[in-house]
Amino acid sequence: MVKTTLLDLKIFMEEKIFTESPHAIPSSREDIRGFIREIPQSPGVYKFLDKSKNPLYIGKAKSLSKRLASYFRQSSRSEKINKLLEASKFIEFSLTNTELESLLHEQYLIKNYKPKFNVQFKDDKGYPWIKVETQNAFPAAKSFLGKKQDKGKFFGPFPNSYAVRDALKLIQKTFKLRNCSDSYFKNRSRPCLQYEIGRCSAPCVGLINEEDYLNEVRGADLLLSGRSEDLVKEFYGLMDEFASKRLYEKAAVYRDRISALRDIQRTQSIAGFKKNRDAIYLSALKGKRKIGVSSVIGGWVTGHKNFILEGGVDENETLEDFITHHYFSKNNCPSVLVVAQELTNKSLVEKALSKFHKRKISIISKPSIKDKGLLEICRANTEFILKKDQTDPHIDYKLDDLKKELQMNEIETIESYDISHHSGNNAVAGCVVYGKEGKAKNLYRKYNISKKNSGNDIGSMLELIERRFSSAKEYNMPSLIIIDGGRTHLNQVQRKIREIGISSVEIISISKGIRRKASFDSIHLAGGQSKIVKEGSIFHNFIQEIRDETHRFAISLQKRKSIKSSLGSSMDNLYGVGNTRKKLLLRYFGSLEQIKRASIDDLSEVSGIGKTTAKSIYKQLHK
Repeated sequence: MVKTTLLDLKIFMEEKIFTESPHAIPSSREDIRGFIREIPQSPGVYKFLDKSKNPLYIGKAKSLSKRLASYFRQSSRSEKINKLLEASKFIEFSLTNTELESLLHEQYLIKNYKPKFNVQFKDDKGYPWIKVETQNAFPAAKSFLGKKQDKGKFFGPFPNSYAVRDALKLIQKTFKLRNCSDSYFKNRSRPCLQYEIGRCSAPCVGLINEEDYLNEVRGADLLLSGRSEDLVKEFYGLMDEFASKRLYEKAAVYRDRISALRDIQRTQSIAGFKKNRDAIYLSALKGKRKIGVSSVIGGWVTGHKNFILEGGVDENETLEDFITHHYFSKNNCPSVLVVAQELTNKSLVEKALSKFHKRKISIISKPSIKDKGLLEICRANTEFILKKDQTDPHIDYKLDDLKKELQMNEIETIESYDISHHSGNNAVAGCVVYGKEGKAKNLYRKYNISKKNSGNDIGSMLELIERRFSSAKEYNMPSLIIIDGGRTHLNQVQRKIREIGISSVEIISISKGIRRKASFDSIHLAGGQSKIVKEGSIFHNFIQEIRDETHRFAISLQKRKSIKSSLGSSMDNLYGVGNTRKKLLLRYFGSLEQIKRASIDDLSEVSGIGKTTAKSIYKQLHK
C-alpha cells in the first residue's frame, strides 16, 4: 500500500487553505483588542514570525481568534510565551475548513520549517542495538552503539547493554551465530571456545555450509523482529518432516528449539495482544522531560526508545504533539497506541493518523490490565534512562550562582574553548558545552588548527572563533563563552565576534593567578572589569570544573592527533602505499603494530591491496 506523505497532504489541501499576509504584532492594548477582533473564529494554523518573517512558532487552533487572544493575556503568560512575544514581529495565519485539516497543515509546516519555539523531539542516540552484518556470507551478530550508517540489519534499540547481552546469548544459543570480527573469522584454522560451549556453528572452518547458516540467520531475524510464533510454526513443520523421514536426530534438534522458544515466550512475552501496539509514556525528573516508546510486535516487546524534549511553548499538549509529529514522520504506525493520560484532541488525532496511514488507528487512554502492564514496562525503561542521564544533580545551583556573579538574566548553554599543541605542532582546539543538564557531551566539538596558526595561541583562538560562528544560526548561539587567557585574549575574541556580526553572546576569560594558583584566578569581563574568584565558592568550583574539563578534552584530542600523525609518518616511507591504502590498512588492522604482525595473506585480504603489494609491504616492514 502506498503511504500518504505530509507533502501529498499539503498539495491535496492547498486549494482549501487561505493564508493571510503577515500582520505586524500590535504594541498597545487597544491595538491588540482591535487586531484580535479581526481574526476569524474558525479552525486554522498560525505562525509567529521574526523580523525577517521566518517562523518562530507554529500552532493550530479550533478557533484562531480565541487561541491568539490567549497569548496576549498577561495574567496567564508563561516565561516561554513572553520570550516568544519578545522575539516575534509578525503573525500569520491560515484558515482551514476543519480541525483535521488544521492539524495536518500544522504538521507539514513544523516538519518543513522546524521553528525554534516548537517543542523538539530529539532521538536519544545513546541506546545499544543488535547488528547482523548481512553484507557477509556468514553474518555475525554483535552489539552496536552509534549512528546506523553501516551496512547491516539492526534490531532494537535495547534499554541497556545488559538487555543486548542477554538477547545475543539467546540467539547464539538457539541459532549458533558467530560474534567474532571478520579478521579473526578469516584466520581461524580450528573452532574457538564459542563452538565448544555450543554458541557457534563454526562456519570459519566449514562445519556448516552457507545455505544452512543463512537459514539460522533468518531464524534469528524472525525472533528479534517479534515473529516468534511464525518461527515456532516453521520449526513444527521441519520437526514433522524429519520425523516422517525417520531422521530422528534432526527432528530432535527442532523439538528442542521449539521448547526453548516456548520458554522465551513465557518469560518475555506480553501475552494476549492480537494487534501490534506502542505504549507511550511521558516522564519528567527535576524539570527534564523525555517520552519513551515501547513497541509490541507479535506479542513481544521488541524494543524501547526514548526521545528528548527541548523547547516548546504549550507544555500541556506535549504528548499529543509527539504522537502527531512521530507517527506522521514514520512510514508505519501500529494499529493501537496506548497512553497513560487523556489527550485533549484524541478523536482528532485518531482521524488524522488514520487518514495519513490509510487504515484505522486507535488511541487507548483508559488502558486495560494488560495495557497497564505494558505502560509499566515503558515507564520503567523511560525513567531508568532519565535518572541515568541526571549526571549533575547540582547543575541548577551552579548555573544560578554563575548568573548572579556575572549579572546575567539567563544562561541556557555555555561553550568553553581551549587550544592544545605539542611544541607548536599538531594544534587542535576543543569546545566543551554545558547546558541545563550539565555536560552536553554530544555537542562537544573538535577543530584542527591550520599550520600557520599552530603554536600561536591567539591566532589559533581567532581561527576557532571564525570557524565556529561564521556559519552559525541564531538558535545555535551559546549564552556564555569562556576562554582561557587574559585581557588581551578577551579583547581579540570580542573584536572577532563583533566583526562576524554577533552581539548577543557574553564572553569572559580566565587567567592564572600568582604562581598559577587557582586561588588567585582572575575573571575578565566585557567592558574592562576583572574580578578575583573567591576560592571554594560555588562559582569558583564551577568555573574550575568547566576549565578542567575543557583542558582535558583539548589534550585528549591533541594526543590522538599526535599518535595518528606519528602512525602516518611511520607509514609514509612505505613504497607503493599512498594515503588511500594507508587509511585502508589502518582501518583494517587498527594500528601499525598489528600491520607489522600481519602475514602476506593477511595483508592481501585488505580491499585494494593485492598479493604483489602485500609482499612489498611485508618486506619493507621486516627489513
